[in-house]
Amino acid sequence: MRIQVIAQFFGVLPVIGITSKNPSHMSFSWLSLRTIYSIIIVIVTGFQAAITVYHSFSSKIEFAKTVPVIFYGSNFYVIFAFIMLARKWPDLMEAWKRSETCFNGFQTTLEKRYLRRRIAMIAITVCVLSLTEHFLSLATLVHWAKVCPDKDDYLTAVFKQEFTQLFSITSYSLEKAIVAQFINTICTFVWSYMDCFVMIVSVGLSTGFKKINSELVAYKGKAMSEEFWEAHRTAYRGMCDLCEFVDNHINRITLVCFSNNLFFICVQLLNSLNPKDSLTHTIYFWFSLIFLIVRTLAVSLYAAEVNEEAKVPIHVLRVVPRESWFLEVKRFYEEVTNDTTALSGMKFFFLTRRLVLSVAGTIVTYELVLLQFHQDEELENKDPCGPIVMA
Repeated sequence: MRIQVIAQFFGVLPVIGITSKNPSHMSFSWLSLRTIYSIIIVIVTGFQAAITVYHSFSSKIEFAKTVPVIFYGSNFYVIFAFIMLARKWPDLMEAWKRSETCFNGFQTTLEKRYLRRRIAMIAITVCVLSLTEHFLSLATLVHWAKVCPDKDDYLTAVFKQEFTQLFSITSYSLEKAIVAQFINTICTFVWSYMDCFVMIVSVGLSTGFKKINSELVAYKGKAMSEEFWEAHRTAYRGMCDLCEFVDNHINRITLVCFSNNLFFICVQLLNSLNPKDSLTHTIYFWFSLIFLIVRTLAVSLYAAEVNEEAKVPIHVLRVVPRESWFLEVKRFYEEVTNDTTALSGMKFFFLTRRLVLSVAGTIVTYELVLLQFHQDEELENKDPCGPIVMA
C-alpha cells in the first residue's frame, strides 16, 4: 500500500517489505535504517513534547497551554506505538492472509479492485485535506507576521510565533526553527494518519464480513446442508478471530485517535467564541473545525461498520427452515448473538454506531463545562499582534 510507504517517510510503521503481498517477505529489525529513523523521530518528538510541557506549566497554568502539550504528547506516544506495532506487523498480515483463504471463493476480481480503490480514495482524501489544513495554518502565521511588524526579520517573526514554547526557553536560530518545523510537520501527518489508519483497517475487516454475508443472504430462507453452514461458520469465526487479533494490536492507537479528536473538537468549539484576526485566520479555523468533525464522524462510521456487518448473519439465521436447523446453525447463531465483534479503544469502549451518539453527547457535556471556566479577556481590547491560538 502506497500510504504505508508515505507513512514510513514520517517514521511510522518501519516494516521492511511492507508493500509485499506475501507476509513472509515482511520483517522487522531494530538495526534497519527504517527503525533507526523512526527511533530518531520518537526522540526528537519526545524532546519537543518535554519542552512544551515545561513551557506550559512553568508559569500560570491556562487551558490554552494544554493544547500543544496534548498535540506533541499524543503524537510522541503514537509514533512509539507504531514502532511496537511494526514488530508484530508480519504476524498480523500472516493472520489476515489466513483468514482471507476462508472466503476467497466469495470474492471476485472486481470486488478486490473496488476494495483497493476505496482504500486509496480514503487515503488520498485524508492526505489532501490534511495538507490543505496545514498550509492554511502556515498562511495564517505568515499573514500575522506581515501585519504585525517586529524588530525581527519576516522569517524569524513567523518561526518565533509558531514555536513560542521553544524560543521562550532557548535562543533563536534558524537551524533550531527548521528542526522544529520538521517535527511539527511529522506530528501533523501522524495526527491525521491515525484516523486514516483506523479507517483503512476497518474497511478491510468489514469487507471480509461482507463477503461472507453476501453468500449467506443469497441463500436466506433456503434449506441448506450442514456442510454449507459449517463452512460459513468457520469463515465467520475466522473473521471474528482476526478482528480480535487486530484489535489487540491497534487498540492503543484507536484510543488515542478518538481521545485526540474529542479533545480538539472541544478546543475548536471553544475557540469559535473568540474573534478572528483576519480573513485568513477565519478560513483556516472553520476549515479545520469542519474537517475535524467530518473526519471524526468518518472514523466512527467506518469502524462501526465492522460491528454492523458482524451482526448481519442474525437476520439470515432467524429464518433458517426447521429441516436445516443443524447443530452448526445453532452454534453459528449463538456466536453471532453473544459475541461482541468490533474494534475498541483498549476495551474501554467498542466502536459501534451507538458510539457516534455517545461522542456527540460527550462533546456537548465537555463544552458546557469548558464554557463555565472560559474567560475571554480579549473580547473588548484585543491586541491584533498578540499570540494566535493554532489548534
